[in-house]
Amino acid sequence: MFNLLKQVEALSPQLIAGLPNIGISVPFIYQSLSQSSEPIMITQPTTHPIPQPEFGDDIYAGTLSVRLPGEILRELAQIDVRKAVVAIASEWLGIFGAIGLCHFFWNPLLYAIAILFIGGRQHALAVLQHDAAHFRLFPGKTWNDVIAEVFLAWPILLSNQYFREYHFLHHRHIGTAKDGNRSQYGTHTPSGELTPNWNFPKTKIHFTLWMMLRLSGLAGIIYILKSVHRLFTKGTLRYRLLNLLYYASILGLIMWFHGGQIILLYWFVPLSTWFIFTNLLRIAGEHSAIANSDEFYRLTRTTQPSWFDRIFVVPRQISYHLEHHLYPHIPFYRLRDLHAELMKNEDFGQQVHVTETYWQTLQELVI
Repeated sequence: MFNLLKQVEALSPQLIAGLPNIGISVPFIYQSLSQSSEPIMITQPTTHPIPQPEFGDDIYAGTLSVRLPGEILRELAQIDVRKAVVAIASEWLGIFGAIGLCHFFWNPLLYAIAILFIGGRQHALAVLQHDAAHFRLFPGKTWNDVIAEVFLAWPILLSNQYFREYHFLHHRHIGTAKDGNRSQYGTHTPSGELTPNWNFPKTKIHFTLWMMLRLSGLAGIIYILKSVHRLFTKGTLRYRLLNLLYYASILGLIMWFHGGQIILLYWFVPLSTWFIFTNLLRIAGEHSAIANSDEFYRLTRTTQPSWFDRIFVVPRQISYHLEHHLYPHIPFYRLRDLHAELMKNEDFGQQVHVTETYWQTLQELVI
């Protein structure tokens, strides 16, 4: 299987660049909620663990300084376990409901809608796992990580543990050579130039090709193969054994209930098509083709999603992305409120790049 992976990578180097997280091991340590009172310079290289500021402080990059009052930040940063549980449960109920509806009332058009809907829910699981990576899903670190792996990351072939490693590098070194997204998604060449996959805006023809390659399932197959490779090669022996036991148990249940066809049609098809496409489209929308004279504001876009976007493209307020970079300790269900507070700042309101709906973001990504 590993030889097959190497052959596929050799044949499709540009396609592989930019696939979602499959766990890249980076020597990195995270300390949650330390007592540092100094704001963090995200672009400043360091060999020390990243301290998380107290809730009265702000996190910023470059020369940007947007400070919200401590009492507002403390209120926004409160973890609401009920909202986290409801979010996880509702995504899984939506998945099971879509599978049941389409399976018992089979129709090709209904199946196409189910692929989009389930792929959107898989994307939502990834977004919730992203909050867990920041330790903002549940207050206890152990439960936060166990729930993230079992119910969010492992079902979509991700690893919360390894996502955390490169994602924190993305936050701390955004827009620099040490940005974790560069190594994970292959966004830049060694000389710092954008790779063809991540060079936006694209012409309509090139964007159509970019989109079709990711909707075709080919990118999804490579994603699955790379996930299998990560499963056997990354992490401690204990972690890998637990992960393997998890998948073996799921596979055993599928075989016991003769559910192979259902899993293929309703899990792996959405995962390898719509999930892959929207995940990469979201990343492009977060950091590409932003026109702004300010160096920092040119790095990150915020998109206010439509109802269609929230269901199928950018679930769980993930498109309020500049806000997340400024204050990564704010849970997903309060990012919209954070945006409203920041917009009260005149300088922020004038500089921030905000688009209305992902359709407008697409218009900015395509020329």
